Amino acid sequence: MSMNRHTEQEWQFAAQDLDSARRWLAAQPHETTERRFAPQPTLNLQDTYYDSSDWMIFRAGFALRVRRAREADVDTSAAEEGGTEITLKSLHEAQQGLAKRVEMSERVDGANFDEIMARANGIGDRIRELVGARTLNPLFHVRTRRERQQLLEADTDLPLAEVDLDETSIETPSGQARELRRVEVECIHADPGALSPWVEQMRTAAQLQPVEASKFRTGLEVAGLTPFEPRSPGNTEISPTQSFADAQLATLRRYFAAAFAREAEVRAGSAAAVHEMRVAARHIDVLLRVFRGYGPGWAVHSRGRVRSLIKRLGAVRDCDVHIAFLDKTLAALEPETRAAFDPVRARLVSLQAKARGRLLMALDSPPVQAFVREWRENLGVATPGSQRAQRKLTAVAARELIRDQARALRKRAHRLDENSPPDAYHEVRIRAKRLRYTLDAFSSLYGDAAQNYVRALAKLQTVLGDYNDSKVREQRFAELIARAPRLPPSTSFLVGRLVERDAHAAEKLRNEFAKAYRRIRRRRWRDLGEVMKTVAQTSLPSSAAPSPDAPG
Repeated sequence: MSMNRHTEQEWQFAAQDLDSARRWLAAQPHETTERRFAPQPTLNLQDTYYDSSDWMIFRAGFALRVRRAREADVDTSAAEEGGTEITLKSLHEAQQGLAKRVEMSERVDGANFDEIMARANGIGDRIRELVGARTLNPLFHVRTRRERQQLLEADTDLPLAEVDLDETSIETPSGQARELRRVEVECIHADPGALSPWVEQMRTAAQLQPVEASKFRTGLEVAGLTPFEPRSPGNTEISPTQSFADAQLATLRRYFAAAFAREAEVRAGSAAAVHEMRVAARHIDVLLRVFRGYGPGWAVHSRGRVRSLIKRLGAVRDCDVHIAFLDKTLAALEPETRAAFDPVRARLVSLQAKARGRLLMALDSPPVQAFVREWRENLGVATPGSQRAQRKLTAVAARELIRDQARALRKRAHRLDENSPPDAYHEVRIRAKRLRYTLDAFSSLYGDAAQNYVRALAKLQTVLGDYNDSKVREQRFAELIARAPRLPPSTSFLVGRLVERDAHAAEKLRNEFAKAYRRIRRRRWRDLGEVMKTVAQTSLPSSAAPSPDAPG
């Protein structure tokens, strides 16, 4: 069977006993001319929850459940085997007892878990997207006896909802256990608003209370399991007087941890997580570039792998940005006009899916896996950098690197004039990014002066970034029209109008560049320069400190 994706809407209540709920259900109408309850076969459910050792599924926002179901109260040999169902369920918490969760599930009758994971599509493929080659381990087991009744619409057999009376036992590999009694009401062909009056009646009559935790969360508690976020492999603090070799390790730990903290959400398809992982990886790339001559060699030599990962992240990010821009633009248009853009959006979504597939392949590739292992090991054991880096004080080296990047930015920016092509602005954008990321790595040394400058630099990056995005969009939309199968004339015309309007916005951004650039060249840069000079001088031994009148 194929994978099914839907949104489950379900009330979950805790009960002191289930008899009160049974009595309330028995007293409800059973005539076909009214909305009525119809008993369904009672089931015995055996659930096992799984995750990787680093909680990739949980960190992606899901729980993974393997369920085996069988009819209860019949001879075991004659009982109908309900088969096995594998489900990824989102972890949204219930509000006033009502939970709304995305479920992706697939019936896998006759197949074991390993066979499902090896399949090229369906639920196994989706799980592999989340965990890669990681091993999945059982967390705990849940056994439930479920009494079921369906609420049917009057004069039909259309099920509006199902009421489940659950007697549950949670069992852990260590032998811990807990018993639960719960009443669950799942919407089938009715919205929660239409069902809530009689749900409230049942809740009052049966003395039910909204659950404080789902069975999954309760199972984690019983098993003594606490999902965790990956920690940085060592200290990330820097100080002016420490060796630059130690500061290098601290900054690389900081951004390495930031990059892979969001891996699970990247695998789940979060556009925000892709952006954050890419930004952290770009920080690493810039630092490895400016650290040349200082080492550490094992890090600098792996820059190619970092840049390859950035490329894969960037391809997904570009598609995310183009789709978001298109959706925002189309929201203001009439429905018939929006429909003309459907072929363009469909092509962008197709490109996004392909880019995401290549990103997942990269994350699971031997080179990236080796890179992650090597960095965790070297950052964890504090593998020292070069002798030059060990002799240099952090405050002195940081000032030099920041000033070098500022000079490179000025050199490119001063070349710009009204006739400069988009590529020239892109080069300035790259230099601004390098300056910002270098300063960001050491900004804790310089207090408010660094923060004020970073904010101004961020505004410059926004102007240059928006300008670059508009030019990339223009090129991408032109390619979609020129290279893909023929589009309807109305679509091609409207895309052309959209590109034209975006081009006008790009020219406005060019005009904003001069003002944004001035913000980083005057008072803010002087203030930062003075603070960097003071910190560098005061960090030196008194015998080595330069004269206060020495040029800064």
